Amino acid sequence: MTLSVMRKVSINLLKETRASYNRVKLMGIHNDGIIFGGMVRDEIVATHYKSLFDEYCENKSIMNYKKFWIKSFHPETAKRTIVPCDMDIYFQDAGKAETFITELDAYAKSMNGSIRTSNRMLYDIDDYLIHKKVVMRIVIGRTVTYAGITINLNYDIIINTSQNIIEPPFNNGDFTCNLFVMSKTTDNNYEIRLSKNTGTKLDKMSFVRKVHLESKLLNDLISGSTEFIRTASTPDAEYMNGLRILKMIEKDIKISNLLFREVSTPSIECVCDICQMTIRTEDNNEPFIELLTNKHALNIMHKKCFLNYLRNEIYKKNRNAETAKIECRCTRRNLFNFNNSYKYSSVF
Repeated sequence: MTLSVMRKVSINLLKETRASYNRVKLMGIHNDGIIFGGMVRDEIVATHYKSLFDEYCENKSIMNYKKFWIKSFHPETAKRTIVPCDMDIYFQDAGKAETFITELDAYAKSMNGSIRTSNRMLYDIDDYLIHKKVVMRIVIGRTVTYAGITINLNYDIIINTSQNIIEPPFNNGDFTCNLFVMSKTTDNNYEIRLSKNTGTKLDKMSFVRKVHLESKLLNDLISGSTEFIRTASTPDAEYMNGLRILKMIEKDIKISNLLFREVSTPSIECVCDICQMTIRTEDNNEPFIELLTNKHALNIMHKKCFLNYLRNEIYKKNRNAETAKIECRCTRRNLFNFNNSYKYSSVF
């Protein structure tokens, strides 16, 4: 007997990746895990722009949701398609962490995949917290004659080995946009809220003042802005600060309390310190960076040039001979002083 069936199936990797992370997210929350970091930040932004997209479709009577993942369709809400790069999750109970890892393994195997677990170091965090890295490989679209497509998913698991009650970011936040966590509610659902251990004045604020400031932080996040608030003072702190700042800028998130800022139009005519090309006030083909390291004069350069410079400056790990501390300096050799930026934040 001949069975004549032809069915065309298309696979959207972004959609599949987000769906997999969402499934594992719920597994973690069910085991009393607290999710923090980029996944929470991304869900806040994506959910907001999805709601705007839904309103647009409803107003236009557009019922075909297949355009959701097409970023060029209603580009004003393109951030609705944000997909996490990884998932950070914390467990107060080591036993529940192991249960979660066992469930990760079972899920991977159900998807023709596997997991690989390794132990990692934690920096500037108390030694009773341990870090496990899990890399998951799953295969989607597998058939008898087709090997399918492999998706790699990354999970950072922080486990508390003491009786100390604490939650991310463990009084050691880096950006205001990373002060939100995702945790289980009494009805076995989950909520997104401010952490109880931000290490800032938020932890001791009255309810009304806290809600007011929380609203500001959310509005900043939705508009693509944040504040750098890391307070570490180790000899290598400025190197770690630089790496975190660079990573955030590469995500196209603006940091409002540094000694440089992104501007769309230069305020003065000058020459870019890096490429030596003249920058004119009528130029607006690309963003510019305005350096504020010299309070007596502005220094403006192309954003692309600046990012290349900043990356090289950070990786050099220049160490002050007198203080033994790593320093990052601008093109005019003034200090960026990332470690003092928290003083100009709204949460300190």
